[in-house]
Amino acid sequence: LPSGNREGCATAGNLSYGYFGGGNTASPSSYESSVDRLDYGNDTATTSPRGPLDVRVVRPGATGNKDYGYWGAGELYPGTPSSTKVSRIDYGNDTATASPKGNLNTGAAYVDATGNQNYGYWGGGYPSRGTVVDRVDFSNDTATASPKGALSASKYGTGATGNDNYGYWGGGYPGPISKVDRLDYSSDTTAASPKGQLVFASRRLAGTGSRSFGYIAGRNPGSSSIVQRITYSNDDTTAASKGPLT
Repeated sequence: LPSGNREGCATAGNLSYGYFGGGNTASPSSYESSVDRLDYGNDTATTSPRGPLDVRVVRPGATGNKDYGYWGAGELYPGTPSSTKVSRIDYGNDTATASPKGNLNTGAAYVDATGNQNYGYWGGGYPSRGTVVDRVDFSNDTATASPKGALSASKYGTGATGNDNYGYWGGGYPGPISKVDRLDYSSDTTAASPKGQLVFASRRLAGTGSRSFGYIAGRNPGSSSIVQRITYSNDDTTAASKGPLT
């Protein structure tokens, strides 16, 4: 990344590009607002710097749709460990600074987010969110997010993924844990349902996927390269271990 190695950034994207925003390069004094864009059509090239987030933040959650990416929650610089702020990147004008949007209800870091074309869902977090799920309505994104059905247990540092109909949060702290929760978007005031577990209990994860599969990658006590796949059509079964990261 042109803006340097960093941990605790969050990612979103569309069919053409992936965006890495925020993070921490070295210490709390190095919280970043930087955004880097990866071109999927030329993914061996170095990412390009784009317009920054409007805040310096580490460990937020990010999701979006084909037009916009949203970064929400996290730790703000200086000294705000439980932010509720949401920033929106316009993919059609991604050299501009991100726009502040309606806040989440409850602030935290180590939050992960997923969603569909219409809504984004931020789940869990540390220290104060626990089982909280907040929904951002992309068609009315200046409004405060709506609280929705809770996760089945308090957790943070999960990996989130999903498709048009469901969102999944897998692994995380305390633990690490292997539990996977599924939120049904058509009934999102109902609590998330426990589903088939991850193969390896893991934490500080990241997730992505397609309409058919979700991939959760990250750290368990023995490895930081593990990739696990959830099959959405058979999500009561244990996730499958897949080829590791390099």
